Amino acid sequence: MRLKSILIVLLLTTTAFCAQAQFRVAVKGGGNLSAIPMTLNGVELEIYDPRPGFHGGLMGEYMFSHRFGLSTGLLYCNSGATIDPDKYLQGTDQPDGFSMEGYVSMHTLQLPLYAKIMFDLPGRLQYYFLAGGFASYAFKADQHVKQTQDGESVKVKWSLFQPEIRVMGETEDNVFMQQRFNAGIALETGVEIGRQATVGIGFRHVLNNMAAFGYLVNGQSVKPDIRMWTVSLSLGYYL
Repeated sequence: MRLKSILIVLLLTTTAFCAQAQFRVAVKGGGNLSAIPMTLNGVELEIYDPRPGFHGGLMGEYMFSHRFGLSTGLLYCNSGATIDPDKYLQGTDQPDGFSMEGYVSMHTLQLPLYAKIMFDLPGRLQYYFLAGGFASYAFKADQHVKQTQDGESVKVKWSLFQPEIRVMGETEDNVFMQQRFNAGIALETGVEIGRQATVGIGFRHVLNNMAAFGYLVNGQSVKPDIRMWTVSLSLGYYL
């Protein structure tokens, strides 16, 4: 009888828990601001400034209760950085009348996985906090450069995934070559409105070194340390 009573209690508890669980799917999108910090032998290069971009995709969540759950999704993200020409050309001799500008444009698919916690607020509002990680695959990443000399401009572009680049008829090593797969931490906080619309601010930071390989300088192997962070503002709507 005691075992039977325990089984009944467990069955009722499981039934109540499943009744509270809820799966939802949302469309999500917005703008972001990203940067690509780089260091070489412990020295920060600071050759890139933050650059605006955008993102969008689908998110899904499974709430185990009114307060706790898991969230995941698949997002397309356009991000990158803007070249700081003074720091990019620092230490090189350039002719009079020469100038340059450019940027890095990255296109990635990101798969986040969050733990979610929610708190009730007045007026049909709910505060939520997401914490977890993400994996990303960059299917396209290019560096765009515009060089101007005496009023004449030339635009060049090369992939960040090619070991060698060809600029102005010359071939050289792509010392900032990157790998396609990366992973990092992901955080987001925001408000749900009427259990359908959401407004959130997120932060993601790549933890692994994004550099693909090192190269030789004066007989020594040198590998840059490339990381990336992104701050985002997102709007979502549960279907």
